[in-house]
Formats: sequence, structure tokens, C-alpha cells
Amino acid sequence: MSASETNSFRAGRIVQLLFGIAVAAAFMLPIVWLVAGSFRPGSEIFTSLDPLSIGTFIPPRPTLANFGSALGGAFRTGLINSIVVAACTVVVGLLVCAAAAFALSAMQWRGREVVFAIIVFSFLIPEEVVALPLSAIFAQGGLQNTYTALIVPFVGNGIVIFLMRQFFLAIPRSLIEAAQVDGAGWLRIFLQIFLPLSRPALIAAGVILFNAQWQAYLWPLLVTTRADMLLAPITLGLMVGEHTSDYGQIFAASTILSFIPAVVLLGFQRFFTDSVAMSGVKE
Repeated sequence: MSASETNSFRAGRIVQLLFGIAVAAAFMLPIVWLVAGSFRPGSEIFTSLDPLSIGTFIPPRPTLANFGSALGGAFRTGLINSIVVAACTVVVGLLVCAAAAFALSAMQWRGREVVFAIIVFSFLIPEEVVALPLSAIFAQGGLQNTYTALIVPFVGNGIVIFLMRQFFLAIPRSLIEAAQVDGAGWLRIFLQIFLPLSRPALIAAGVILFNAQWQAYLWPLLVTTRADMLLAPITLGLMVGEHTSDYGQIFAASTILSFIPAVVLLGFQRFFTDSVAMSGVKE
């Protein structure tokens, strides 16, 4: 490669880098504004004359009062409920989805491909289509205002089952045959061979389940009416009043709601790559 070609290549890379930084900054501006607003009094959030000034993104007099007021009211109960519901959904959902994926990948039985096609089709159906009739079924069963109603619909996730099945298909069939020769049953093969080998896929699936439950709004709104059973997104929506609203408190609550899944996603993002890479490995 000649010197001119090298310089052109470097110039192109610099332009790409600058363009990427500019796009990232454009996407980050609303987030920075949200976080900055959570540290300023509510009366000062929309009073800036220049929306792109430094004072808009760096509060001149930062305060933690908004977080104290947000965590001192109904939002704290909703946040605790969301954490409990999301954690239970991840634990139960991983067990159910991994077992379903194991049956659809390792075990041979009639109609397996048809069931898998139905599962794939299920996560293409919008939530709004089934939410109302399903909430009526839960109401008739006396399950409104219960953790069961909040958790059960999110346990069986078609995307997670699809992800886990693709990963299980990459596990060599010889391991199953060797275990069967040693007298192992399907339950032992699932618990002692497939689950230990699928840690990246399990973590990636857990993040998907957590995110789906954490951002749920329509379903919790349909099945909860008591204040002590509301989830955090619902309590955040109730902070917006018809005539007056404490925007500092709203911004603080929104920051907390955004921070928790961001930490989870950033902490486990490498497992998505590992899961996708390993799912393409065949015997």
C-alpha cells in the first residue's frame, strides 16, 4: 500500500470515527438532559433561555432532593414491586424456557417442528391483541392484584425459547449419547450437561426476560388496581398531574427506572456476543 493510499485510509477512518461520535452525542443529549434535570429543582427544568447552553446539561446548583422525594412516595413501593417481579420472572422464566428449548432441540418426538413454529409465531403477535382477553381470564380466576398475574404471562417468552433452542442445537449429540450409555435420563442430561454448558445463553436470555418485564406497562395496568401492587412504570405515570406536576421528581424517577436496566444490559452485554457466536458452532 502506497503512502497516499495509507493517508486516504487513515483519513477515512478519522471521518468515520467523527461521524460515529457525532451520532452517539446526538442520541446521548436527551439522556444527559434527563439526568441533569433530575439534579435540579423542578421549577428550573424548563426555564432555560438557551436549550443548548452548558447550564442545561450541567446543573449550576445540583440537588438530591428530587431523588429523596421520588423514593419517599408511591414510587418506592412500585420500584420494589418491579424488582421482585422482574427477579421472579427471570428465575422462573429461565427454567421454563430452557426446559422447552431442551425438549425442542435434544428430544425427538412427533410434532416437534410444528410446536416450534407456533412458538416462533407467538412472539410475532402484538401484546395488545391478547392483553385484554387474557386479563379477563385472570380476573375470572381471581388473580388480579397478585404477583402471579404479573409474572406468569412473561415466563414463557418465545424469543428466549428460540435463542435457547439455537444454542442447544450447537451442543454435540455425542454428549447425549454418552450420557444415555451411562444410564442418565433426560432430566439428568438437562440439569448436568445442557444447563452448565449454556451459561452465556442463560445470561443473555435472563437479560431479555428482565428487560421485557421491566418495561411492561399495559399488562400491569390491566391486572393491578391496588396502590400496593402497582409497578414502577405505572407509579411514574401517576406522577404526572392534570394541572401541576413536580418535574424534578418525575425526572429523578425516570432516571432511576432507566439506570437499573442500563446497568444490567451493560454488565452482561458480552454474553449476547458469546451466545450468538457459540450457537453457530456445530458438531
